[in-house]
Amino acid sequence: MTKRRRTLGFEFLKPARSGRMVVEAEGFDLAAGTKRLLEDAELVLERGEHVALIGPNGSGKSTLLEAIVGGGLGRIGHGVELAYFSQHEVELDERGSVLECTMGATGLQRGQAQALLGRFLFSGWDDHDKPVVALSGGERRRLALALIVASGANFLVLDEPTNHLDLESREALEAALEAFPGTVLLVSHDRAVLDAVAERIVAVEDGTLRSYPGGWADYARVRAGEDAPVPLPKERKEKEKSERPKPQRPSELEQIETSIQARELELAELEQRLAEDWGDVETLAAHKVARDDLQGLLERWEQLFESAQQV
Repeated sequence: MTKRRRTLGFEFLKPARSGRMVVEAEGFDLAAGTKRLLEDAELVLERGEHVALIGPNGSGKSTLLEAIVGGGLGRIGHGVELAYFSQHEVELDERGSVLECTMGATGLQRGQAQALLGRFLFSGWDDHDKPVVALSGGERRRLALALIVASGANFLVLDEPTNHLDLESREALEAALEAFPGTVLLVSHDRAVLDAVAERIVAVEDGTLRSYPGGWADYARVRAGEDAPVPLPKERKEKEKSERPKPQRPSELEQIETSIQARELELAELEQRLAEDWGDVETLAAHKVARDDLQGLLERWEQLFESAQQV
């Protein structure tokens, strides 16, 4: 039995879940030099699952990916073919054109390779004939992502794949990953990507791993519920209200959270307008600005949150 996924020109047949594991690691520790990152952690990935790995900077996300890729973590399932995209290096054959590089790396025929490149925004002969060595940093990452998605691997491990990509490129990657029939393990700070791609969130928390169903929005709702105060009896509420000191000025962390909520609402409105008219250049530009601003706010929030945890 199969499930069919179709998104923006991508169409794959996805095998129904069989319970077979792609990665199975239980009770493991992880360290970087003398720094202990994870202790008694567990990570299990099933075939066809799309999972996002999140956590503060320095919590061990990239180290964990490298351990999986290097075969030093748990058991890798039979028949698993892994492809790894690092945030630090993009390796491409620079001896020819974009089209030649694509055909050589994937084994696709010319027409199939051209269709793949089109989905990753390399459109027309000028883009296809462009020397790989002349590509910009963002173009190189976009091409490398196209090659990985079409590599024939059934397990993609991606570390911050949207870094240095513009809005249109991010959306093309989202569509490709959402439609990908194999297993995906993704590290990203981009909430839109997490919501578009992830079916499950694995979070680095308190030196171990915790799993949450759904994407970023589901994870945020669960965490907000966990952090919510326990309701107080009516008499105690009234007493505390009378004893409550005057409101203090919101902290920078609280101000950032308010700004994030406002930016997310703005993005939702802009995306609704874009859904009605993708040719609206002004709305596209406003969406890019809002999304970049949100990314900056999220990075600042993470810095403040990490500082607060260390106090």
